[in-house]
Amino acid sequence: MPSLRRSSLGGVALTAALWLCASAVAPARVTTPRDLLRTVAQFTDAEWAMVERGEAVAKILDTDTREVAVAGAVRIQGTRDQLVSRSRDLDVLKRSTAVLDVGRFSPSPTAVDLQGVTFEDHNLDLRNCRPGNCQVRLSAEDIARFHKEVNWGGAAWREESARVWRDVLARYAAGYLRYGRKALPDYVNKREALSVASEVSLLTSTYGFVSAYSPELTAYLRDFGANPPAGAQQLLYWTREDFGIRPIVRISHQVVLQGSAAPSTLIATNQVYADHYMDAALTVTVALEGPGNAPGNAARAHSFYMISVSRARTRSLSGLLRRIARSTVQSRSRETMRKLLESTKVAIESQRP
Repeated sequence: MPSLRRSSLGGVALTAALWLCASAVAPARVTTPRDLLRTVAQFTDAEWAMVERGEAVAKILDTDTREVAVAGAVRIQGTRDQLVSRSRDLDVLKRSTAVLDVGRFSPSPTAVDLQGVTFEDHNLDLRNCRPGNCQVRLSAEDIARFHKEVNWGGAAWREESARVWRDVLARYAAGYLRYGRKALPDYVNKREALSVASEVSLLTSTYGFVSAYSPELTAYLRDFGANPPAGAQQLLYWTREDFGIRPIVRISHQVVLQGSAAPSTLIATNQVYADHYMDAALTVTVALEGPGNAPGNAARAHSFYMISVSRARTRSLSGLLRRIARSTVQSRSRETMRKLLESTKVAIESQRP
């Protein structure tokens, strides 16, 4: 397994997604930050006291061997608008130690949007890639394209392969925006094909707590695609990230929405594609107003609770021989989220709203 390093998705989502993780199913009505953490992450009184003191707390959650799960929280002196601004700032990603490159997709994604992506030879050299045995996650149709459109014996095979890659990734992005999760590919890199749409469905089914703050976002998470809730802000972007062994290329979709149950803000980031390691990943961050924020209350600084729950599904950590690797990833996942929450707190509190 790779040596995983800290990553940030605009300060909210976790980009090195093998440590992107899980929440438990929560009841339909959750009101206070403390109730949410007790229900979703089984926070103890002692852990809640740490959050109240302004400390970042992250916990590994129990999951099956196909998943890695973390939930965390921190109280931040600042405003929810500051968190939204930070989450949508791609320059924050560029400053991350784990993100090598990042770029935004246009409203109608094309290969031009991916001109800044650098592909490793490990990805480019697909001459031996076949359904059931391929070093990257692709559909059968797209594997066939590489064999049809790249002259592996020619001098320009790297350029030709990169051109196909950009077209394939742009098509994934465009199909997702138009049709949602049902447009996501079936990976055939292993002997048993994997439906990414089904993996995403498994993830979204566990985010029941979101309905307490925004039934509209809950409904949208079931399908994604072209019809986000009214007033939502969207961002579709690609990243190239350092995973220790080799870089990965990912496409992510972020949706930001003010919750129906004010005062709350929700930020959901769904993985559209990753060439290595991750089959599906989803992070939801809920920002809830802290006590004493009522108008005219000057006795206490404005604050909010940043609560993140995330889930990643992967076939890379299952199997008897990978239990040690899984334990290592889980431990690093917890520390990665804690540092992410902590760095977000420091960055926001260093600003003047």
